[in-house]
Amino acid sequence: MGGTVIIYSSFAGKTRKIAKYLAEKLGADIFDLKLQTNIDLSTYDRIIIGTGVHAGNPYGRVTRFVEDHEDIFLDKEVVLFVSCMYSGERAEKQCSEIAKEYHINNAVFFSIRGEKNEA
Repeated sequence: MGGTVIIYSSFAGKTRKIAKYLAEKLGADIFDLKLQTNIDLSTYDRIIIGTGVHAGNPYGRVTRFVEDHEDIFLDKEVVLFVSCMYSGERAEKQCSEIAKEYHINNAVFFSIRGEKNEA
């Protein structure tokens, strides 16, 4: 048992870039929830969750994954990173609110702004 896993969902690619960078630096396994949702978390000590934000809410894939695995998170170190359009205090507040929604006590704040999606 041991190691780190990064689980994320990305829309425009910013969250994916962050997740891949972290995976490379930490030697972590990485899973994109668009491609795979059946992930065995039992072999990992640390779980890093990454999400972007749309209309003030974390991506639904990530929320569903967290809800489905909440009991497993109790015995793990869980870290959250959020990629959003805001910066500074507003971004920190949004990250904090998402962490609270996910029942994650040790969220990490990254002030990395995404690009505006005109779609």
